[in-house]
Amino acid sequence: MSKDYKYLFISIKPEFAEKILSKEKCIELRKVRPHVQSGDYVIIYASAPIMGVVGIARVKQIIETSPKEMWNLYSSFLGIDRQRYDEYYHGLNRSIGIELDSVRALASPITLKELRKEVPSFHPPQIYRYVTNEQICSVLSRYFQNLKDGNR
Repeated sequence: MSKDYKYLFISIKPEFAEKILSKEKCIELRKVRPHVQSGDYVIIYASAPIMGVVGIARVKQIIETSPKEMWNLYSSFLGIDRQRYDEYYHGLNRSIGIELDSVRALASPITLKELRKEVPSFHPPQIYRYVTNEQICSVLSRYFQNLKDGNR
């Protein structure tokens, strides 16, 4: 029986989205654990000023640990400097990392305007949201042929 994959639509600052697409960053940091697992998809939306879907990746694993241990074990994969990392997790005892693989970049972003042509009520998430296969297919399917090869 085939698995029904989840699609996690995440908003990321353009600086970090670019680092993911260039494979300089392979762990996306979060404060809240998303309900995804290995094999699920992550749709990468770069926030302003790009405001568009720039790529897609697969979840390799979810890492849940203390901020100190996350930094000690994975700092070279996080794409962030220590000061901003410490500010992000200040006062928290838990850090979440979404390890990504099979990262693929779109040849050009799917803009918010284009997304709203298909789904007029669409609003990019502040942090993340789940989307259904149907939503993904109707909005993104015609763009998949534009994917650049991004396999590791």
